[in-house]
Amino acid sequence: MSKTIRNTLFPLVIALLALPVAAQEGPFEFQSDHYRIVSEVSTSHAEETADKMEALIALYNHHFRLPLDELRSPLRVRVFASKVQFEDYLHRLIGTTRNGFVYLHYGDPGKNELIGYVGDEDSLEASIIHQGFIQYLRAFVSNPPLWLREGFAVYFEGTRFDSDFGAVVFRENLGWLETLQSLLRGEAGHDPIPLDRMLSISLEEARERVDVFYPQAWGMVSFLINAEDPEINRILWDSLSALSPTASTEQNAQNVYNRAFRWVDRRSLVEDFHEYTMSLRTFQGWIEDAVAAFETGDLADAERGFLQAANLRDDHHVPFYFLGLINYEQENFTLADYYYRNALDRGAEEPVTLYALGVNAYADNRFDDARRYLAGTVDLDPAYRDRAESILVRIRDW
Repeated sequence: MSKTIRNTLFPLVIALLALPVAAQEGPFEFQSDHYRIVSEVSTSHAEETADKMEALIALYNHHFRLPLDELRSPLRVRVFASKVQFEDYLHRLIGTTRNGFVYLHYGDPGKNELIGYVGDEDSLEASIIHQGFIQYLRAFVSNPPLWLREGFAVYFEGTRFDSDFGAVVFRENLGWLETLQSLLRGEAGHDPIPLDRMLSISLEEARERVDVFYPQAWGMVSFLINAEDPEINRILWDSLSALSPTASTEQNAQNVYNRAFRWVDRRSLVEDFHEYTMSLRTFQGWIEDAVAAFETGDLADAERGFLQAANLRDDHHVPFYFLGLINYEQENFTLADYYYRNALDRGAEEPVTLYALGVNAYADNRFDDARRYLAGTVDLDPAYRDRAESILVRIRDW
C-alpha cells in the first residue's frame, strides 16, 4: 500500500470508528423454556418478561399439573413500548382496542398471542396475570367452562412478581369479596346466578351479567380450593380431570357436570359456599375487626386479626405497628421491637413509631437504644419533646 493511500485511509478508518453506533431498533426477541417474547422496548425487557411469565406458568401449573413439556410451540407474548402502539396493533387485528393485556386465540398455536404494553398502572400487572392464565389454560384445553377459566384468572390476579428473586409471590385476590357477600345477602339488587346455570354459562350471558358472574366465578374457585372439607376440594380436581383438550365449551361444561357435580348434594354445597364466603374478610375488614378488639382490650382476638391482615398485605405498615403495640402490652419486648421495625420498613409514620420503639427499649432496659430512638423522634417532631424527656430523665436517674 502506498504511503499516500495509507495516509488517506487511516484517518478515514479512525473517523468511522469514532462515529456513534446507531441504537438497535426493535422488536427484540427472547425465547425461554415455554415462552417466545417479542418486546418493542429492549432485549433486557424481553428477558425480564420471560422470567415473569415462566414464574407465572409455574404458579398456574401448581394447580393444574398440565404437561408443559408437550407444548407444541412456545407461548407467544408481545409487549409494546406504549399504549398507542398497542392500540394501533390491536385495532388492525380486531378492529377495536382494550385496556391492559389481551389474549388473542385463533386455534393455531403458532398464531395465538398475548399482547400488551408497558406502564405503571397496577391494572396492567393484574391483566397480564389474568390473560396469561387464559393463554396457559387454552394452550391445553381450547374451550374450558367459562366459570373455571375466568374464576381462576381472577383468583390469581393478586399475585406479584419479585424480580430480585425471579419468583412470584401469591396473594389471594379479594377484590370481588365484598361484592359477592353483598350478592349473597340480597343487598346488591341482583340475584346470584344459580349453580347449575354457572356451570354451563355462555359468554354472552356472562357478559350480560358481568357484575354477578365475575364475583361468583372467583368465589367458586376460591371455595373449591380453600374449603377445609377435602370432599369439596375433590370437586375441583375432578372438574379439571374432566376437561377435554378438543371439546367445545358446552361439551366440557357437560363433562365437568357429569364427573364432578352430578353426584353432589348441590343444596348442601351451595350452603357451604355461602358459609365459606361470609366467613372471609378483606384486608380492611380484618383491620377494622382487629382495631375494635384492641380498643376493648381483647388482645388475643386483636392479634389474630392483625396477623390475618398481615398475611393478606405484608407490605402494609398498619398490622405490624399494632402487633408491636400488642406485644409491648404483653411484655414481649423483643417481638414488639421486631414488629415496630417492620412497620417502619413499610412506611409507618416515623415519629410515632420511633417513639414506640424508644418506650419499648426503655421497658426492656435497653437504654442506649431508647436514647437513640427518642432523640430521633424529637428531631423529626418536636411535639414529642416533653414525652421523650420524661423517659430520658428516668434513664439518667437509673
